[in-house]
Amino acid sequence: MFKFGFNPGKDKNSVEYIVEKIKSGDTDLKEEFIKDNILYITKLVSNIVGAYVDNKNSEEFSIGLLAFNEAIDNYDYKRNGDFYKYSYMVIKHRIIDNIRKNKRHQNNLLFSSIEDDYDFSNRYMVSNSHYQFENIELAEEIDLFEKCLSDYEISLGDLVSSSPKHKDSRMLSIKIARTLAEDEELYQKMIRKKCIPLSDLLKKIQASKKTVVRNRKFIIAVSLILRSRLDDLKEFVVNMEKREKYE
Repeated sequence: MFKFGFNPGKDKNSVEYIVEKIKSGDTDLKEEFIKDNILYITKLVSNIVGAYVDNKNSEEFSIGLLAFNEAIDNYDYKRNGDFYKYSYMVIKHRIIDNIRKNKRHQNNLLFSSIEDDYDFSNRYMVSNSHYQFENIELAEEIDLFEKCLSDYEISLGDLVSSSPKHKDSRMLSIKIARTLAEDEELYQKMIRKKCIPLSDLLKKIQASKKTVVRNRKFIIAVSLILRSRLDDLKEFVVNMEKREKYE
């Protein structure tokens, strides 16, 4: 078993040193390194999809395993820094990319129907062909957003599968989310209870209980963005409102 967490460089026990040695052609070391990280990959993929994945019969795990192998092949310490942080991003984006390509989900992807130069899916959820993340601040925003969503038992995968498909539903949900975000009392109740204060919110909006319940994950996510310091995500929501308002 390898010892992880040492400083990179010439320390032969550091992950970065091991990966560089693998890249130099040590296939036996690569096989052992991947084997030692099966549990890490399983837990990471499970967290991304929001459900436990079987590391023997799961398509998602297979994708994660391939992504981990790709992370090894493409890793560059000077550019990517910590290997596990880099591999996490590669795996996450591979899994999300697969969801986007899956016909069962392609019409439900968060904000996916907004097809303009400021496309959320391309900018935030898919990397370039080598998964090199030139703007770490964007990746960090997504990480912070996901951590915030986890308090409400919502995963990024949940948003992928439950976001409003149609323009009118999206616009109404964003309007509801903005009401929730801008009303201090309502917002603080949501923060405390980790759920939408439904009865109080319904008094402030012109929408049915069914609409709020059906789109609650999307509404919570957007309200959190609007009250956050996640400027790029906030800008996307604002731009989406402007675009759909005038179409």
